[in-house]
Amino acid sequence: MHPRVVIGLALTILLMLPANPCRAGKKKPTFEQLSHEVIETLQSFYPVTATQRGIHSYDHRLADYSSRSVKSMIRRLNDYRKRLDRIRRADLEPTQQIDHRLIKSNVETALQDLKQTAWHKKSPQLYVDEAINGVYSLMVSRHAPLSEKLYSILARMDDVPSLFSVARRNIKSAPRIWIDLATESLESGMQFYREVASVLMNEFPERADEILKTSTQAREAMNDFLVYLQEAPVGSETGFAIGRKDYDARLTQGYFLSYSSDSLLKIGEALLEEACQYYEEYKGYVDAYHQNGQDSVFVPASFSREDVLNYYDWEVNQIRLFLKVRDILSVPEDIAPLSVIETPAFLGSMIPGMAYQPVGPFDNDQYGYLYVRVIPDVLDRKQLEARYRYIHRRGFKSSVVCEAFPGHHLQMQIAARHESEVRKWQRNVMFIEGWALFCDEMMYRTGLYGEEDPAMWLAILGEIRVRAASIVADVRLHTGQFTYEECVEWMADVLEAATEAEKQQISKSLRTQTLIPTVPMSFLMGKREIERLRAAAEARDDIDFNEADFYDALLAEGSIPPALMWEILGLEPVEN
Repeated sequence: MHPRVVIGLALTILLMLPANPCRAGKKKPTFEQLSHEVIETLQSFYPVTATQRGIHSYDHRLADYSSRSVKSMIRRLNDYRKRLDRIRRADLEPTQQIDHRLIKSNVETALQDLKQTAWHKKSPQLYVDEAINGVYSLMVSRHAPLSEKLYSILARMDDVPSLFSVARRNIKSAPRIWIDLATESLESGMQFYREVASVLMNEFPERADEILKTSTQAREAMNDFLVYLQEAPVGSETGFAIGRKDYDARLTQGYFLSYSSDSLLKIGEALLEEACQYYEEYKGYVDAYHQNGQDSVFVPASFSREDVLNYYDWEVNQIRLFLKVRDILSVPEDIAPLSVIETPAFLGSMIPGMAYQPVGPFDNDQYGYLYVRVIPDVLDRKQLEARYRYIHRRGFKSSVVCEAFPGHHLQMQIAARHESEVRKWQRNVMFIEGWALFCDEMMYRTGLYGEEDPAMWLAILGEIRVRAASIVADVRLHTGQFTYEECVEWMADVLEAATEAEKQQISKSLRTQTLIPTVPMSFLMGKREIERLRAAAEARDDIDFNEADFYDALLAEGSIPPALMWEILGLEPVEN
């Protein structure tokens, strides 16, 4: 998933659940009724996340981070915490017991975000993402025709000046790294609003004046906030760090992990040492035995951009068929369609590369998109040859594995089928990204790339090395052990960044990491936890172990923290 999307989701990814509050007069509410009440409150406070999840009751609003609104929300969350604590978990059904832990986690995470960490007082990016994702989520949603969505789009644009007025009152200083990041995001956001306005004015010329006026006021508010940030006092260079106590609480409350940041750092350092060793050993093997140069491939004169686009869809279908033929895991026949399309022009400033657009689990129209870079209408011979070689070696395979099948699209679609609304709405990043990273290696070992594909295996080992380094960086950044500049220098050294482009990529990635504590560690730690669960299932079932059945059972439980899967699947860790 593209970082832009990841940033917009990361701070609220655990908070949203479906709306349908139910009270029973003066009777004591059941657990389901209380969970629905919590759900409704969270949706109302985080309207953009509600839109992204397929709930459209609040499509006309942006979040209100004013002092009065936040204090009111904190009071309600504290009340929900007490009421949830009064429920005896032992009186609930097994599935409800898991749901109780999840809904309590949602409440605790929301409280932490608003009270302890207080992102609304620290992070300029929080407001920028709200403005951008508020309109983006409506533009890409298929829940209604554009003519019906227009009211909500304009309403959210109209709310942007108020949003940034609150931001100026709340944020008195920010670390330089956040000011720089917010500045770039605001510039992209203003361009995005221009492009959206252009689309809307072309589609609804009778309302062109209103659209132009509303979008212009929103862009002016963004620009005013940009100027404000440039003139505001610069905060501490480690002002992005949430601190050891806050970080440890996130590990416990959001992921149900039993270890602290200190323990996680030791695990990350061990994984990094191991990953570097494997990578260097295999790289030496590739350098010695697999340096064959560039393939010489005949390129037909009729080859065109349409052939490239057709290949994308073909590859998605081929890997879906591969999963079925090899009986790796179940792919329901009625799973939502997924189309690979060139990034629409109005999203060009938001999605520079490739991005998966997940389907809101409660949206009526279940249809996924995988955006790819726009292919020029006219390609010269050199460009044609490069793209033909890409198709010849089936270069899109790894992207499909991660983003589509059996990665994000399949996993999220199956998660959305859980009968529990609480479970259905969980979007735990450790499971989602851990599963996608797990799929990279799992699909290689099942033979998707043949008996051996040295370049692909080296790429997989390289990705694991990056994710291991990210665990260390994540902990050290957010517990104050690294400044941003120190972290960039350290990671460039560890990953042996040889070119300026590689160093710039590391720099950009770490800027994002300063905004999303515990998310960077989730990729490899999630993969590791899934591997441990699989090993435990295999040890328990012995000769009766069926890999496909294990994956089906795992995915069927939803996008929940992997740590909860031990209890659900009845597994015990295997002793090393």
